[in-house]
Amino acid sequence: MNTKSLVLRLLPLILFSFIIIVSGLVLYELKKKPTKKNLLTSQLIGKKIPDIKIQEADNNLENNNKNLNFKKYKNKLFAVNFFASWCAPCRVEAPIVEDLSKIIPVIGIVYKDKPNNTKKFLDDFGNPYDKIGIDNSGKIAIEWGVYGVPETFLINEEGKIIYRHAGPLLYNIFKSEVLPIIKSNK
Repeated sequence: MNTKSLVLRLLPLILFSFIIIVSGLVLYELKKKPTKKNLLTSQLIGKKIPDIKIQEADNNLENNNKNLNFKKYKNKLFAVNFFASWCAPCRVEAPIVEDLSKIIPVIGIVYKDKPNNTKKFLDDFGNPYDKIGIDNSGKIAIEWGVYGVPETFLINEEGKIIYRHAGPLLYNIFKSEVLPIIKSNK
């Protein structure tokens, strides 16, 4: 057997070993650095909520030709929750959003959804929202820096975003992150 054929036979083993070693090093580095699940930083933390007009929904979840008025919540802690009927994680977080609405007002923003589907979603899972805004185009979500639904923001008495959670609110997050923020801001 000549050297060239030996190298060709060992090449797959060498490449496989190289991939295993590199993968191991990457995993080792990732494990060393503490990460927080669902942590997506927002450039809006500490800033006023985006000044964008949001159409308010009527009882049939159609545009009622009025805009949401966030001034109603001046001097109050409140939440803004982006959701949609087609969003499976939104169904998971529905009971937690309901619990949140018993503590502070929650404004829902319907993201790219049909009124009939949203109405059925709220009939099935409850309507915890003080007001509901409509974002048919996704422009509002972009202004808020939303990556996808669901996302929840806490807004302080000054109208500044103080917390953002990307993904479904789960009970452990609600208890360990959201409730302490609410308690410290009341």
